[in-house]
Amino acid sequence: MTLKKHFRKKVKKGSFTIEAACVMSLVLVTVMGILYLCFFVHNRAWFTAAACESALMGSMEGNREGGKAAEAAEKRIRELGNIGFFGTENLKTQVKGGKNVTVSYMADTISGFGGFSWKLRAEGKSRVIDPVRWIRKLKSAEDIFSDAGGW
Repeated sequence: MTLKKHFRKKVKKGSFTIEAACVMSLVLVTVMGILYLCFFVHNRAWFTAAACESALMGSMEGNREGGKAAEAAEKRIRELGNIGFFGTENLKTQVKGGKNVTVSYMADTISGFGGFSWKLRAEGKSRVIDPVRWIRKLKSAEDIFSDAGGW
């Protein structure tokens, strides 16, 4: 075997190691990116559900005589906001009362790459309604519709 053939054989054996090292770094970055994205989506879904639940709790309390919608929503926010989330920092909440109860969650989620952070915002709204009056309106609309020959 000549020196030239021997040298080519050695280069081919070592090239696989170099290619694997280059590709593995890309694979690891991709897997970690997908993992952090999954945690971000999970946290956002949880915060959205918590905001909707808190707004609904506030709207139910706002219907009662002398009820305080914002305080009931704040209480529910404290209960749901104390649950730990992976990679969330600087959790802030906001409640707006009135005819509509609006609950907002704001937080920073770490991305894991270079210290960057993703801003996470979730909001839930619920209208304060009087269920008795609402059901009466539906019943009267049904009666009008059935008298007109429909239904």
